[in-house]
Amino acid sequence: MSRGIHQFSIFIILFLLGCAVQGPVTGGQADEKGPTLITVQPDNASLNISQEQKIILTFDELLDPVSVVASIQLEFDLDYRLKIRGRKLIIYPNKTWPENSIIRINISRNIQDYQKNMMSKPIQLIYSTGSEIPNGTIIGKIIGNNPKKLIELGLYEWPLSDSSTFIQKVEADEKGQFQFSGIDYGKYSIAAIEGVLSDMNKQIEKKNYALLTSDYISLTHDSKGKRV
Repeated sequence: MSRGIHQFSIFIILFLLGCAVQGPVTGGQADEKGPTLITVQPDNASLNISQEQKIILTFDELLDPVSVVASIQLEFDLDYRLKIRGRKLIIYPNKTWPENSIIRINISRNIQDYQKNMMSKPIQLIYSTGSEIPNGTIIGKIIGNNPKKLIELGLYEWPLSDSSTFIQKVEADEKGQFQFSGIDYGKYSIAAIEGVLSDMNKQIEKKNYALLTSDYISLTHDSKGKRV
């Protein structure tokens, strides 16, 4: 297994726009720290993993099992099994992972401890049962987000159309920071929604959202460190 990957990235900033009328933030108990990921095995971005490989995540405290199941999503709806063992999550294939394929695992901030504190940041894992992982990365920050609310972002191929659907979806952390990784070079656009992203065209009428202000992001071998 190897993590010898050179990443080429673009940094962007999105501003969260109000759509629906917003009420004031109510008071409550003082913020408490949610679960924090301590280790993951195998290492994130490992190549040539076994088709039977178990992904083991260890946290710094016990997890509320009720919050876990709905917080895990595998891209392309890969069939998987899940075990929750106190501070550990074990994700493994129902039969085998696809041969020579990318495996993306997105874990929402909504995983909680027994005091109902959710994580400060989501977890994004990418593996390959083959020898390659695309090395493009888009990182950025959303301005104007509420740290208590979840925000999902979708990555879209350019040019956009009314029927465009996201090719990758991630969640921002409590500071509004996000990252798309394992991306092939090309032209892309990004949209964000407060809540669960499904159909952006319909959701912007009812939810707070953010859209890329430039026409598109061009991710190339020479894009490292570029800001848009």
